[in-house]
Amino acid sequence: MTDLIYSLRGLRKSLGFTVVAVVTLGLGAGANTAIFSVVKSVLLNQLPYRDPDRLVTIAASDPDTVRPITVDFTTTYDWRARSRSFESMSLYRDAAGAIVEGTEPELLGGMRVNYDFFDTLGLEVALGRNFLPEEDRPDTRREAILSHALWMRRFGGDPHVVGRVIRLSDSDFTVVGVLTARAYSLQIPNAGDADLFIPLGYDLKQPSACRSCQHLKLIGRLKPGVPVSQARAELNTIMDGIRREHPADYNPQTRVLVTPLRESLVGRVSTALWVLLGAVGFVLLIACANVANLLLARATGRSRELALRAALGAGRWRLVRQLFTESLILAVAGGALGIAIAWVCTSALAAHGPRELPRVEEIRLDLPVLCLSLLASMLTGVLFGLAPAWRASSVDLNHALKSATKSTDGSSRSRLRSTLVAVEIALAFVLVAGAGLLGKSFLRLMQVDPGYDPHHVLSVGTYVYGARYQKPEAGLSYYRQLIERMGAVPGVEGVAFASTTPLNGFDRRGFHRQDRKLANESEAPSADSYSVSQDYFRVMKIRLLRGRTFTAEDGPTSPRVALISESCARSQFGGEDPIGKHIQLGGRHENQPWIAIVGVVADVRQYGLDRASSMEAYILQAQDVNFGYGMLVRTAGDPHRMIGAVRAAYISVDRTQPPHHIQTLDDYLSATLVQRTFTMSLLALFGALALLLAAVGIYGVISYAVTLRTREVGIRMALGAQRSEVLWMVLRQGGTLAAIGLAAGFTASLALTRFLSSLLYEVRPVDAAVSVGVALVLASVALLASWLPAFRASRVDPMVALRYE
Repeated sequence: MTDLIYSLRGLRKSLGFTVVAVVTLGLGAGANTAIFSVVKSVLLNQLPYRDPDRLVTIAASDPDTVRPITVDFTTTYDWRARSRSFESMSLYRDAAGAIVEGTEPELLGGMRVNYDFFDTLGLEVALGRNFLPEEDRPDTRREAILSHALWMRRFGGDPHVVGRVIRLSDSDFTVVGVLTARAYSLQIPNAGDADLFIPLGYDLKQPSACRSCQHLKLIGRLKPGVPVSQARAELNTIMDGIRREHPADYNPQTRVLVTPLRESLVGRVSTALWVLLGAVGFVLLIACANVANLLLARATGRSRELALRAALGAGRWRLVRQLFTESLILAVAGGALGIAIAWVCTSALAAHGPRELPRVEEIRLDLPVLCLSLLASMLTGVLFGLAPAWRASSVDLNHALKSATKSTDGSSRSRLRSTLVAVEIALAFVLVAGAGLLGKSFLRLMQVDPGYDPHHVLSVGTYVYGARYQKPEAGLSYYRQLIERMGAVPGVEGVAFASTTPLNGFDRRGFHRQDRKLANESEAPSADSYSVSQDYFRVMKIRLLRGRTFTAEDGPTSPRVALISESCARSQFGGEDPIGKHIQLGGRHENQPWIAIVGVVADVRQYGLDRASSMEAYILQAQDVNFGYGMLVRTAGDPHRMIGAVRAAYISVDRTQPPHHIQTLDDYLSATLVQRTFTMSLLALFGALALLLAAVGIYGVISYAVTLRTREVGIRMALGAQRSEVLWMVLRQGGTLAAIGLAAGFTASLALTRFLSSLLYEVRPVDAAVSVGVALVLASVALLASWLPAFRASRVDPMVALRYE
């Protein structure tokens, strides 16, 4: 208790030292706790399913597959029948539906699932039951299971909702169950925020069940004790047999991908999160080095006091205990501040973090993380307080008591403090270099031409349902009315529709040339296909390279026409002129009309700025009406101001058809870069924090060294030394520390920045320009931090400095 009271009194008297030490520790511990909370929630916590480690995603892939996430129904049927590694396999796909219960219609995100979907995941219903096998057929799928959120939002948590008939998209469905609140967001790939579930309702006789119709997702539950590698090998062996039985339906290089569910969910962000955790660990190390330097300087400054106490009978353990108590108090205070900082940061990340980050809604500061934060702070106090305390306790009584100065300093202690500062600079170099690489990569991405102009464009999802729209001409009339209504709104420069808007999915189909017959049609290349309205290319500002775009003369009864992308023309036609050639998209069918190519347009980066363009083909909406389109509205001003006009246009044409996912293309584009910007922003923040802490460390060491050398400076100046010489003497010490730290940091960065390679775009992990720039920034910071003590030393009055003699 005496040690504690004395330490608190001493720390209160040295308030500046105490505040700097506590804030430094708090920043280091708080940042680490916040990032570890993210890593724990996203990567380490178990998924909310029964035995989640036995869940896997299954997909078929061949060389033309851009995103291997889908399968077809018939092949899956064969896998189920022949596989022995799986307890169950369940298919699912997205399925929007408009609910017209009660108030105005609401478009719901939904899913069509196999009857055993929830059993495969290990989820239970809060009310009612799961689907039955006999309900999962094309002629009987008229049952629905509601999410807990939809049940509360639209039905007020009615306990009698089971058995109720609801109206969904012009059809009646019977509610048979309500999911638990635990299943608020299905954590499986491409599930989104589904509110409504209906049976998949497929059988082998359906056209959409063909072997080339890969539009379903598949999740499987392994039998106990079966490793993923065994299941993967078994399915690929089965696939080899299926391919031999149906050679015309599969690419010879088709493989089956079996991936643990956790990896499918977080695989794309795991590298970034581990990099951030490593980076914030560097920040903590820098903070610890700073605190150790502060404690060492403080203990050295109290050499005479410690010598007097030792002369009066205090043993070495008594002195160590006193100094160690002080460092422990600082560690506890820093830990408490760190928890407060972590709570603020974690809350901000959960509330404002990128929605695209998997499991972001689960980020929270829980008890294990809090305990880890306190433990880290206590260990920091033990490890980085014990060494300075032990060194300070080994005082030379004669030397300390005879010294007329307020403090003494051994060369070994000076070397230790200098080493710690060099380590800080080296760690800061690695962090700032990493942030610089990500920043340069981001700038490169922003300079990429997406092939269209996303500015001032509003994207609106359109879902058309109802018996009156079953005929293509009725649907086409509806879209034309929407174009007319929106086109008449002041500030609207153009309106168009597309079956798939940029950055919002894809529809790949086989690409067949009429003048080229393949030995095996399954080897036909694939192209992204889009059904677009006449003005699509003008609204999106996609450049026409050859031929023409669609015109008013191209109608439902006119010869079918198409445009292809530059990559498609180069890949499929080489030096030939594609204009006038005829193609089919999908399967090759002689009884279907062939489509004439009338133009070639610039490539569009459909999957994101960091993904190369693929083959693209555009067909006219009037000649191939789809029932799911996105409206694209180009405006003269801020497109957000048109959201009200968009809703009004939809209501005026047909109030039962609600628009959805109203968002600007700029926002879509930003969403594709959100993981990069998230990583870059945090790494830049940590780099800036490391720079600040390194500057404080350099300033502290140089400033303290100047204080110790005050008599020496006075003597030098009394003997004729110029102020510039004194200034250079001090700056040289700071420059030497910076040079050593920069050399060590550059060496470390050669190895550590390679972990960023998967996060970089057209930037090498070792970039000379970035390394030189970072070295100049750090050197400037180091010299600035050294200049203030150097300037103060050059202004020393020799008479004052020598007065102690």
